[in-house]
Amino acid sequence: MAGTDRLRILVVEDEPLVALDLEDILTDLSHDVVGAASSVEQALAFVNNVNPLPDAAIVDANLGGQSARPVVETFRANGIRVVVASGYGPTELARLGFDTPSINKPYSIRDVEAALLRIRAGKARSAPGAAD
Repeated sequence: MAGTDRLRILVVEDEPLVALDLEDILTDLSHDVVGAASSVEQALAFVNNVNPLPDAAIVDANLGGQSARPVVETFRANGIRVVVASGYGPTELARLGFDTPSINKPYSIRDVEAALLRIRAGKARSAPGAAD
């Protein structure tokens, strides 16, 4: 992505090494990592206490055994574009109520870049329930 496409991104991931790796990937793609959260509670607190809000977030679907769906719904309601990261396949994610662009773990820099291009195109700014 070109420098003008730089996004401010929040990483929501409960595995510290995965979060650090994702932060490195985002930095390598010339994006700004504005913070990290490792639980549903931390992620929700972030959106309530930070101004300006991030442009986007990459959110692990399962945070410490808890569904990240409330995080995804809250972020989307606040105009934050979301990519869900998960070891679950698309069918399982849909069954769990996730309907936003996703990347499968383990992911590569190309996977992350492609997902960010999709949300940059506006697909994740649609109302909850819209298909990707």
